[in-house]
Amino acid sequence: MQEKTTYPNPNRAPKKFTAKSLHGRTRLMVVSYKDTHRFLNFCINVFGWDMIETPEAASGIPAGDPHPGMLVATGPAQYDYEGVTPGHMNLFVHWAPGKLEKIGPFMEIDMDHPLEETIKKITDHGGKLILDKTKSALAKPLDDSKQSWQPHAVIEDPSGNYLYLWKCPSSRTWDELETEYDI
Repeated sequence: MQEKTTYPNPNRAPKKFTAKSLHGRTRLMVVSYKDTHRFLNFCINVFGWDMIETPEAASGIPAGDPHPGMLVATGPAQYDYEGVTPGHMNLFVHWAPGKLEKIGPFMEIDMDHPLEETIKKITDHGGKLILDKTKSALAKPLDDSKQSWQPHAVIEDPSGNYLYLWKCPSSRTWDELETEYDI
């Protein structure tokens, strides 16, 4: 008789998010660029991707800036940032004034817990909080009071990957289309 294989964590949650928690869900991938025209020329002409300039509320960059924040998508780029169509993937793209940013997931963290509590859990498990702008253009001091659509913290995991953490504004409703993941 063959022994049943178990994953490293036998208490692994089912493949869905629990009701009213999207903690750890990846929303986008974060990539950076040096030259706007060359980056878009490559993505659009090689892969046929779509692009829109992200609103200032999401990128922190005013409209018309020579180095815009962009939403680049495999399907139609849309302001809700969601890949609600199966197989659709969005990229959160920003200009890198220094070296190119490490590619990583833009992911949600608990909106019902203080940001500092989540960061403590991360550092207790071997992660590092990145505050140095020379390591990440998106690095910033922790501020749990600021609700926005921009990353709230940049983390380096124990393997050296970057995770761009986002705490959803308290205005989130659970009647939105994306909560179909909870069913």
